[in-house]
Amino acid sequence: MTLDVDAQKKDEKILLATIQQEYKILAEYKMIESEKLSGIYVIPSYANSLQWFGVFFGRQGFYESAVFRFSILLPDRFPDDKSVPAIIFQNNVVHPLVCPYTYSLDISHAFQEWRCGDDHLWQILKYMQAIFADPLESIRNVATNELSNVEVAKLLSNNRDAFAALVQESITESKSHIYDTPPTEDPHYIIFEKFQADLHGPVLEQIRTTRNTAPSNESSGGGGGGGAATGLSWVKVKEGEFKPLSIE
Repeated sequence: MTLDVDAQKKDEKILLATIQQEYKILAEYKMIESEKLSGIYVIPSYANSLQWFGVFFGRQGFYESAVFRFSILLPDRFPDDKSVPAIIFQNNVVHPLVCPYTYSLDISHAFQEWRCGDDHLWQILKYMQAIFADPLESIRNVATNELSNVEVAKLLSNNRDAFAALVQESITESKSHIYDTPPTEDPHYIIFEKFQADLHGPVLEQIRTTRNTAPSNESSGGGGGGGAATGLSWVKVKEGEFKPLSIE
């Protein structure tokens, strides 16, 4: 009988810890929503809240027009664990901070360890925006031998045209897989649909109308600047209780 009681208490403790963790992860999700990050969509997996699906849209510089899928993998004890979350792209992304073999983004130069209460996932997404907006600045204070892709870093510093060409190759490759069959049946996986005039035409017209009637001191479009947002997108999440968090 004692063993049964102890086992029950242990199960209840584990359940409580799981509920508390889910609440903290939901809080992180809500913070991202309040930050209104331009050009980045993220959503927790329906099956596992420690795995998030994401898509990055380039808006300027070398990575303008880029569409990169990525995953965020949270440590088992997130956010109480000092281990930092992992960011892994679905395809090779040409950047000094992205490993060409694992496709993982090195965020250790900004987050040496995770400080619960001080560090948040929206800050990692802001960092992602910054390193793509200005890749040279993102490695300015990092020793070359500490970078994930040394060869790409050298090209960035010494041969911008060659670097830009490689970036465009990776962008083209990534875009060629936009409409691939999802690698998972998770209902929260972000999918794209090809343009269908009867289905998407009215939405496109609504976006244009909103932009044309917006006040002159506001902007609702994809230039990377601040301003009002239409809230409309071609990105779609399969049926589920969450929506992707971002702003156009």
